[in-house]
Amino acid sequence: MGPTEPDILELPFTDAARGLRYRLSTSDDQASMRTIDSSFVTDRVFQLQSRISNLELGDIGFGLDIKAVQLDTPLHKSFPDDEDSDGDDESPDCFTVVVEDINALSTMDSPTIDPNTTGNNNKIVAFISAKFSSWNARLIITDIEISPLYRRQGIGRNLIRFAEALGSARWPVRHVWLEVSNVNYPAIQSYLKMGFKIAGLDVSLYVGTQAEGEFAIFMWKDVSGSAEAVS
Repeated sequence: MGPTEPDILELPFTDAARGLRYRLSTSDDQASMRTIDSSFVTDRVFQLQSRISNLELGDIGFGLDIKAVQLDTPLHKSFPDDEDSDGDDESPDCFTVVVEDINALSTMDSPTIDPNTTGNNNKIVAFISAKFSSWNARLIITDIEISPLYRRQGIGRNLIRFAEALGSARWPVRHVWLEVSNVNYPAIQSYLKMGFKIAGLDVSLYVGTQAEGEFAIFMWKDVSGSAEAVS
């Protein structure tokens, strides 16, 4: 069965075939969101190669190439806990969409579970957080995480689509923007398939952090024609 793409991008949305519900987050979801294992394993990463050449009239030219390379041994990448990355539900320019496993909810101790309510029993398996930047009409994806057992099911694509639709419904969004490490080869490939393009990079962003030695790749997607972008 292929990835699910909702025909109507309205929340809450239930993917009955997979037993998943997409909805806006509440303060009760924070603890469950922090239990998601966002680590990944990859046998490829992107590396940066620079070129400097002397041009006519004494000018200096340069070029940058980002190329995928095969690793001798697979890389297991884990991320440190960052409570600030879960979004700020109180801020009017932020939102978070969560995905909960309905089947996991139904097997919990509670004898009856109202599908229209949320609470501490939530089994959050994925989420996306976004923030709107008004000066350049940019919707910034600040975080997206999916539990390992729920990956490769179209959830990431759905979350991006919901973020685009929700952001465009609230604000005059022109483009979506995100940042990803060069070692996150699987995510970069997914974003490219979703229509994102390379916007630039920052080789110093992770200096002094646990990700030192990696570089940030910035990606963007034009959604100025929001009606066409989410159809």
